[in-house]
Amino acid sequence: MEQMSKAFVFKNLSVSDCERILMKVQPEILSYEKNEVVFDEGDEVDRIGIICSGKLVSKRLDYDGNVSLQQILFPPNMIGFEIASTPSRISPIRMRCLSDVTLLMFPYDKLISEDFPYLKNQNYIKDQLITLLANENMRRLYKIELLTQRSLRKRVLMYMHFVSKKAGKKSFTIPFNRAQLAQYLNINRSNLCAELSKMEKEGLISYHKNNFTIKEEKLK
Repeated sequence: MEQMSKAFVFKNLSVSDCERILMKVQPEILSYEKNEVVFDEGDEVDRIGIICSGKLVSKRLDYDGNVSLQQILFPPNMIGFEIASTPSRISPIRMRCLSDVTLLMFPYDKLISEDFPYLKNQNYIKDQLITLLANENMRRLYKIELLTQRSLRKRVLMYMHFVSKKAGKKSFTIPFNRAQLAQYLNINRSNLCAELSKMEKEGLISYHKNNFTIKEEKLK
């Protein structure tokens, strides 16, 4: 109930409303072990899930076998909604557990087709899903813009500025380790580490593990 009330689709609903939706839709609580695959490329996905505990990574393989990291997801993020809402419902990504994970899985069709007369806005859940899909679309547009940067440094700085802006401060923590960040930016890990070290020596950034600070005055 706590994780459900925090999830974007059910955000701002009362506890009693959430309880009624649970009773009507009857989601499943599923547990996965570290490294277990929740769904793979080519799988049909007809449910959406709330991450109750643990963390997941979504990845995509290209034709040459190169890995592109899409996201790392934590509670109370939701998964599967962008796939279940398509006509084919075929997953283009692999969703794998980075730790032991517990998911609350809702049948997508039942969630959007059921009437919830006790909600002030009966279309509230559909409206929230539309907003969630729009947010996901914007995230992907940003990722496309990021990957179109030819310079490794520009990719790194664009990503750092995005995270900084989202955090609302110049010092922030990223969710990736070095290998994951390299996969996310579609660059070589060794080249990434070398560039980060060079940027620190030039006074552009400072960092320790996945904690970074942008030296804004040096960028002007």
